[in-house]
Amino acid sequence: MGKSNKRAKVKNHPNPIAKPVKPPTDPELAAVREKQILPVINDLKSPEVSRRSAAAIAIANLIEDTKCRKLLLREQVVGILLEQTITDSSLESKSAGWGILRNLALEEEADFSIHLYRQDILTPITAIIQMIIETIESKENPIAKLPKAQQSLLWTLSSSVVGLLTSLGEAQEEIVEAISNLPSILNFLFGLLNVPAVPGDLFSDVLTCISTLTEDNKILAQQIVGNEAWLMGLMQLREVAGPRAVPACAVLHNIFTCLEWFDHNTPMDGASDAILIPTLVQCMSQVQGEDNLSNGSSHLNPDQILQLALEITASIATSLQEALEHGAKHEKEFEGFDDKPAGEDETMADDINDDASDAEDEDGPDDEDEEEDEMTEAEIADDMDRVIGDGSDDEDDSEDVPPTLDALIRVAAPFLLKLAQTDDEAIQSGAISALNNIAWTISNVDFSTASGRLKKSWTPLAQQIWSEVVTPVLASNTADIELASSITSLAWAVARSVQGQVELSGDEHRKFMALYQASKDIPAPSDTEGVDPFQGLGVKCVGVLGSLALDPAPLALNREIGVFLLTVLAGLPETPVADAVEALNGIFDIYSDKSYACDEVFRTDGFHKHLTELKVKVTKAAKGVDKRKDTELRSRADEAGLNLTRFLAYKLREQKH
Repeated sequence: MGKSNKRAKVKNHPNPIAKPVKPPTDPELAAVREKQILPVINDLKSPEVSRRSAAAIAIANLIEDTKCRKLLLREQVVGILLEQTITDSSLESKSAGWGILRNLALEEEADFSIHLYRQDILTPITAIIQMIIETIESKENPIAKLPKAQQSLLWTLSSSVVGLLTSLGEAQEEIVEAISNLPSILNFLFGLLNVPAVPGDLFSDVLTCISTLTEDNKILAQQIVGNEAWLMGLMQLREVAGPRAVPACAVLHNIFTCLEWFDHNTPMDGASDAILIPTLVQCMSQVQGEDNLSNGSSHLNPDQILQLALEITASIATSLQEALEHGAKHEKEFEGFDDKPAGEDETMADDINDDASDAEDEDGPDDEDEEEDEMTEAEIADDMDRVIGDGSDDEDDSEDVPPTLDALIRVAAPFLLKLAQTDDEAIQSGAISALNNIAWTISNVDFSTASGRLKKSWTPLAQQIWSEVVTPVLASNTADIELASSITSLAWAVARSVQGQVELSGDEHRKFMALYQASKDIPAPSDTEGVDPFQGLGVKCVGVLGSLALDPAPLALNREIGVFLLTVLAGLPETPVADAVEALNGIFDIYSDKSYACDEVFRTDGFHKHLTELKVKVTKAAKGVDKRKDTELRSRADEAGLNLTRFLAYKLREQKH
């Protein structure tokens, strides 16, 4: 299941600006060093202001070239910048110095930003921020009356500082914590948003920076909420739509998530992710025709705005599951969240729980025409009236559906469905990811207790997603493994969300079987650190098939998939352990109740006997996983083995009765 990316822990790399042991031996590099690098380095340290400024500007251009950038780093340019240039008496030199640091942070890996942090870069940042604030707020020399050249330098300087803060925030959690403890930085960022003369590209950069810093950051979220003007400013940006609304939505989403402002408990009327969805959809609709963008300029191009909106929508869908769980614990208004794997029978669950009381305490299984397309503001408003209105024109008011979930299904998903069929690979991928997250969250809703309106809205849409997105990719026999993996994940989520009740086109289930076999030929990643074995293509194929075989699947389909799952298990130890775990979980779900028609397959085809014979392989495979290196895999493998013992005992007692 796709989720929003977290900040990755950065490995320890060599100091990126350490003094080289020896000069470059390559003749070409040596020539570049002599002709281009050393002259500007010397001028950067010149006592003449004009030469220093010219050198700083020249270096800012040189670092765009990789070879020149590496040579400049070898010559300790960063040390000169930190000690001299960024505190230069010349505003032009100062501005160029900060621009160089910003560009280096963008071009180099995260360890460069970490090195700057360790060199106490936040201290000069705080000082330059104070200088910018004083200049902007000056009563004696109002910014509007400053010479145009000086204004331009000020905005360029501000942009460089904001960009550097963004890179620092993306590099390491420790840096974000340090920034969060400097109130002047947040004051500076929101102060820029309130300056009428601020350029549009800087405005967007500021919003992007705030979005980066507020991700998973409760401290900053509380600071923003504590300043009513800041929060209301963000809400107003969302309301006017346009390109600025999208990064504003990113900040608001971060705030709502960090502070757990969910539909059922938000301290402000309507202050939850539900209000962001219509804005995001409207912006995505408008951005497909760039000329339609209005209400403020942005240096983000249409594709970037669209991608950001897709990422936010996907993240909203992911965090919604936590919101629903939170609501289930604190409210009675939504009782449709299901913590059990899809298809699990209550009797079997009770039986396993009874057995568990006599065994060691363990958790349950861990399942996891452009013009025509453009939506007008009125159309989206009508949709949202139905989503968050009084429901008088819909079904019974008692059938409450959380506004965010309802908005995702009825406002976002239909538009995402269109984007998922585009020829633009990046947009298609983002749309599929967002649909995937929506479907996965819905797959955890127990439709037996949830709103009838929810099922009525989602079921036909799920079939449409399958028919219009999944089926064409399967039919194409794509060789794009990344696309195949994302489509398989989407197919699994969709099938699981409707308990396997999707209409297949021909032998689509066999396509997934063939894809599973093909997954065996995919080379394993050289670095497995941080790789989730349960996100592999093989596991996803097994998961889709397990969902498609759920009752009331046709017996022939059920039998074919059941045999396939047994074959996966029989392939141990060559079968990846994660694949085997998912195959077992699928079998548990499919044959969990003798009242299911498909239980006939389990009985007549000797599944009990086959599974009994496979127990030894399952146990051995689980013990073969190093619990220190692959803790979750070992835990889930042990759990699957234990549940297999319980399941076989349960089915035996079931047959006797």
